[in-house]
Amino acid sequence: MECVLKQPKVAAIIQREHQAARLARESFTAQMNAQSDVPVYNRDFRTSEAHKTQYLSIGPRMGAYLYTIARTLNARNIVEFGTSFGISTLYLAAAAAENGGNVTGSEYHAHKAQKARDNLQDAGLSSYAEILSGDGRETLQSINAPIDLLFLDGSKDLYLDILMMLEKHLRPGAMIIADNADHLPEDEGFLHYVGKDSDRYLTTLIGFHKGLVSQSLYLKN
Repeated sequence: MECVLKQPKVAAIIQREHQAARLARESFTAQMNAQSDVPVYNRDFRTSEAHKTQYLSIGPRMGAYLYTIARTLNARNIVEFGTSFGISTLYLAAAAAENGGNVTGSEYHAHKAQKARDNLQDAGLSSYAEILSGDGRETLQSINAPIDLLFLDGSKDLYLDILMMLEKHLRPGAMIIADNADHLPEDEGFLHYVGKDSDRYLTTLIGFHKGLVSQSLYLKN
């Protein structure tokens, strides 16, 4: 089967969006740092200008990693918390297309969710992904099928809430990938819940580019 990720139309849209993200980040970072010394990940995702307007997206390395994990798992039901403009969703949807599966994403800001849908349409992947608009703690309650892969890349203080809400739907052997794990405390919250003392998860922290990614294998119901 042809690698969907390498199809010209898919590759072109992914390249376009990575380039747009880089340009936006360069012009926005200096402006935002001048206005506030509060890191972006500590700002309120509902009202923060950065969360409203910026990509806050993964890079190409992380995208290739997500695609590879999804393909290796043969993940058919993929759930994403924190879609933003949908760069990560493009990688996951490419894997879902090969696996005969689907991605369900959630993005708080409606205009970002619509941009993500447009990107999927441009790439020819819209039939493999659905983007829900609104608070993920509400929108993702609609999930009722066994989850093969859960990607967490939204508000960091909601990672544990989302995981616990969806935990009953995780199939044994499911993978939970949490981006920006270096922004999370290890002695409480999400990382503590899936950490070394857990009998439900086997977790590895992976050095990734400039940060950490938490990779957790769900062991049992």
